[in-house]
Amino acid sequence: MQKGGAAVSRWPTFLGYGSGDFALNLFWQGTGFYLFYFFTNVSGLSGTTVGTIFLIASLWDAVSDPMMGYIADRTKSRWGPYRPYLLFGCVPLSASFALMFTPVSFESEASLTLYAIFVLMLFRTAYTVVSIPYSALGARVTRNFDGRTRLAGIRMYFGFLGGVCVSFTAKTLQETYGDAVAFSSMAMIAGVIAVVVLLVCFKTSHESTNPINTQETPTSARKSIRAIMRNRPFFLVVGGISLVTVATSTVGQTMLYYFESHIGDRSSGNTAIIIMSAAPLITIPLWSALTLRIGKKNAWILGSLIGAVGLGMLYFAAMNALYFTYLGTVVTVVGLSAYAVIFWSVLPDTIEYGHYLSGIKSESFLIGIASSFQKVSIGVSAFVIGILLDQTGYSANLPASQETADGIRDIFTLIPIGALLASAALMVFYPITAKSHADLVSKLQDRLK
Repeated sequence: MQKGGAAVSRWPTFLGYGSGDFALNLFWQGTGFYLFYFFTNVSGLSGTTVGTIFLIASLWDAVSDPMMGYIADRTKSRWGPYRPYLLFGCVPLSASFALMFTPVSFESEASLTLYAIFVLMLFRTAYTVVSIPYSALGARVTRNFDGRTRLAGIRMYFGFLGGVCVSFTAKTLQETYGDAVAFSSMAMIAGVIAVVVLLVCFKTSHESTNPINTQETPTSARKSIRAIMRNRPFFLVVGGISLVTVATSTVGQTMLYYFESHIGDRSSGNTAIIIMSAAPLITIPLWSALTLRIGKKNAWILGSLIGAVGLGMLYFAAMNALYFTYLGTVVTVVGLSAYAVIFWSVLPDTIEYGHYLSGIKSESFLIGIASSFQKVSIGVSAFVIGILLDQTGYSANLPASQETADGIRDIFTLIPIGALLASAALMVFYPITAKSHADLVSKLQDRLK
């Protein structure tokens, strides 16, 4: 057994755990790429209204994610604290995703808006119930610094494979059916597949034998919050990933609009989404290897710079310059895929750092807080995008003017570039290294002897 609890024999568990992100990314990528567009172009809501709906749902996430983390940390079952939520939460999650993409008609826009808020919050709650315990489980699968990079790489590989499947399914259905039928069919197919995969993940995922996993969790939320406030690396990572989330959600939510208006071909937008989903299947193993070589902080900063360069290429892409646009998309996703590996590798390190400082272990609670910041970032960016989209003069299913096309291009590229560069600047101050992490894990283990 390696120091920190990662051994070669744990690879089957690594693969079993990673498969869960395939299912979760059917939902995450499906929502990120298509829901904003679905609400405007199928449901008929304005961009500002949709942005407000996303913001409301994200504010609920800001409460529900840490709450779910607190509950999960204190769950006791024969399967451990986290795995039961994979078993019992998979069906409600899949059903709520399908409901969210089911077209409905109401006599008034106000009724339609309230319904959209309801189904999105229902889905977000179901997603939280499964995803927060799932992410916390990863911190217990291995306590090894480099083992976490490998585990994150496997998990994200499965995750982007899920993204490829949902985007390819959506593109294929859109080429055959209208948007209403295509999106609802995509959601139902994804839901069925996700249930099966999450059940496999539940069956095959197991915690390591590291003694840190057996320590009892605290009973006081006040003590947990007090401990979190001392955890500077945690807040650096949360701030960095929140900025990255602004970038990635802006790109995902506006990509179809960008290709429809600025490039002049919405179908090529679907192809670009598949590229965004598929390219990480090649780049994630490379980022995993590079991160092991140059360190997590340096890899994070490098990913930010590469992503900004790719978005700069998309800013200068001319009308109908499809191949140059696809190249810019590839460069962008090469940079953005770095975070898929690094974030889920570095976040558990900050949790153990806080555990070492305070003596308090609250893995799922901390992950819930990190997740709430991410989802609020998605909500705020969607709210801003909705307002800016309306200000450009965009109208669903009508040709865009040059002014509208330029405005959408600016939203699609300049906001993410600024967010990525700010994230890189923040992570310059991240202090945890492989050596310092190994030392603190060793000291934590010594406390339990």
